[in-house]
Amino acid sequence: MPYVKTDDSVSLYYKVKGKGRPIVFIHPPVIGHKVFKHQEQLADRYQTIFYDLRGHGQSTAGDIPLSIPLLSKDLKKLLDEIGIEKAVICAFSNGGTIAQEFALQYPERTEALILSGGYSEVNSFFLKSTIKLGMMFSKRNQVPLIAKVQAKTHKVTKEDEEDFYLYASKANPQRVYEFCEAGLSYSATERLHKLTMPVLLVYGSNEKTMHHYRKPFQAAAAQVKVNYIKGAFHEVPPRHFSEFNEAIHRFLNQKGTLSQTEELILT
Repeated sequence: MPYVKTDDSVSLYYKVKGKGRPIVFIHPPVIGHKVFKHQEQLADRYQTIFYDLRGHGQSTAGDIPLSIPLLSKDLKKLLDEIGIEKAVICAFSNGGTIAQEFALQYPERTEALILSGGYSEVNSFFLKSTIKLGMMFSKRNQVPLIAKVQAKTHKVTKEDEEDFYLYASKANPQRVYEFCEAGLSYSATERLHKLTMPVLLVYGSNEKTMHHYRKPFQAAAAQVKVNYIKGAFHEVPPRHFSEFNEAIHRFLNQKGTLSQTEELILT
């Protein structure tokens, strides 16, 4: 199995499929890279790169606490190791904090930024409560319970549920807690004007508590497109993968400069 060593205590598991324009996928806490299992279909058209963050899936936990800048540096080392000079950075939920930080710190390595259920800072009661709930359960070493909930809410098939549960159960409770805590306190809002690359924001049409998170991007970033997946809630990449994959493909093959647009994608 392929691993890249980011420091003396950390080996990150990764998987590369396909050829063409590189897209690297960043997962949220607990569930690991398996949440993108249906994005492997994109390997027919792109070089898809999946990996597990420190303390998740098959990656080691390391000796130091997680932070968003640290996880961003891990991503750079991964891309350096596999020889990727520039990539599309695609992230889901809290993984979007790492994607934003990477794009801000290494704009020359970021071709485009894609965030599903993304936010530049946590400023709503619902999201704050959800993240704090994850912190509480991980602090009590109840990662299997989080894994069970994620498996049920992110699945399409019974096979998905089994895959997600088994993989999510591998997560290190302390690293999960730190990842949630880091995401809760993270803010890129005042730096969004530095995002000069094209940005795609994807939200489920039914996750209305998240829709306002598009506004800081639209106000500050240079090129932003927003897609709403009709009938979807937060779990767009695994549960509405056909629409999500097509949104990625359309975004990456648009002609000319991207304007500030919003679009509803039908299921």
